[in-house]
Amino acid sequence: MKNSPVNVKLVGKEKQHYLIKFPNLKVPVKVNQNLYLKMKHSKTYVFSKLENESLNNQSA
Repeated sequence: MKNSPVNVKLVGKEKQHYLIKFPNLKVPVKVNQNLYLKMKHSKTYVFSKLENESLNNQSA
């Protein structure tokens, strides 16, 4: 049985860490840039379309 990709959202950036929201977790997970890039290019995770909008809304 093949696992389907996990839909995640990039909800923001905190200093050098990216905040990623997983569907079954209430709190976003902090990951470093290296892990974020690996996740983004992996077939295991699918980032939602809100990724760019979330970053733009939080920037000053």
